Amino acid sequence: MKYTTHSAEETKALAAELARTLTGGEFVALVGDLGAGKTTFAQGFVSALGSSSRVKSPTFTVMNEYKIDRQGGVSNPAISRIARIVHLDFYRFSDEKELGALELENEKRPDTVILAEWPNIFAKDVFKPDVTVTFKHAEGDTREIEVL
Repeated sequence: MKYTTHSAEETKALAAELARTLTGGEFVALVGDLGAGKTTFAQGFVSALGSSSRVKSPTFTVMNEYKIDRQGGVSNPAISRIARIVHLDFYRFSDEKELGALELENEKRPDTVILAEWPNIFAKDVFKPDVTVTFKHAEGDTREIEVL
């Protein structure tokens, strides 16, 4: 599906819609240039699942984890088994062999959704995403977003 958003709030709302369709165990690829809206999308996604954490770009930390707070969050039974979100950024990696240190095989769990920025930075596909969200700049704050 293709969408057009005209503000950060609209991008976050689109992310919230996607978040509510997942059940856990998914790998979501966030693809787009610098400043295209990947982290903004992650903010809306994490918030929609019930986390009150401040979502920041993981460019320098590489990986951020957000726990879902069911007491203050959503009570949608479809997403109730999601307990955490792992937010990754592969921008600073130069070789897929460096990913071994992250032990991502331990992160792909039924209670976790993985959001990965720059998953396509390597010459070949290292990951098989369940969902791919592609972001393109348009004029001003407008973004063209495709969800596959």
